[in-house]
Amino acid sequence: MGRVIRSGARVAVVAPCHAFDEARLARGMAIARERGLVLDPWPDLLRPHRYFAADDAHRLRQLREALTSRDHDAVWMVRGGSGLGRLLRGLTEGPALRPKCVIGFSDGTSLFSALYAEAGWSLVHGPVLHSLPDTDDASTDALFTLLAGGSPAGWTGETWREGTATGPVAGGNVVVLTSVCGTPWQPDLRGHIVLLEEIGETPYRIDRCLRQLLDAGVFEGVVGVGVGRNVNCAPPPGASWTLRDVYVECLAPLGVPIVGELPFGHGPENHAFRWGSGATLGDGALSFDG
Repeated sequence: MGRVIRSGARVAVVAPCHAFDEARLARGMAIARERGLVLDPWPDLLRPHRYFAADDAHRLRQLREALTSRDHDAVWMVRGGSGLGRLLRGLTEGPALRPKCVIGFSDGTSLFSALYAEAGWSLVHGPVLHSLPDTDDASTDALFTLLAGGSPAGWTGETWREGTATGPVAGGNVVVLTSVCGTPWQPDLRGHIVLLEEIGETPYRIDRCLRQLLDAGVFEGVVGVGVGRNVNCAPPPGASWTLRDVYVECLAPLGVPIVGELPFGHGPENHAFRWGSGATLGDGALSFDG
């Protein structure tokens, strides 16, 4: 698929979402630097405002500066949480953004949704710097392999609905993807394999989000669904049903294959993928084009 960012590339580090632990960020940046990247954290990243890293104006200004920079090949999010949705409209104002690689996940799903329709962006759904110290070795290696232009290794999961599908992949966090429904940034995922993951949501809330995504047309024309890790989303003790039942009941009417328990999402196992990369889903697995 070609190199995403070269060795020695300059990477802008910005914090458009929640407040963060500076020691964890430092450990994450050290890992990236050991892999040959030059990281430039924007100055004065942490000016806590409520639960955000800074107020909207400060976060938007720094995100715009990073996304328009001529001196940086990539932008890496410090962490997710929430807050990016508050900035998307501001990204449409002012100088045009300069397409480059953007690395993140979780709340980054909204930014990826906003940028995906524009040519030139390499949107890498993978560990944020804040989570990189807690990411397992296999996922860390997979991320830097992808950034160097390699294809992700095939992922093994579970067949939740039979069938085979081929198409580009896109997706991310269920709640964040739901948050862009009905906005100018709702993505067009026709012909795609949609990948979904979640953390800390009860099954009934995931059910509600999936129904909204269906009713808003986000799943219109998709060819397959891959479900990753759903961390701390278990049914109540003693329940006679599983979270798998919720996903399948909601999504089986699409008539497309569904593979669950894929190795991406919140948690130590978080293998990276690039929005728009070709892949094949089926037989309990997801394989990426070489």
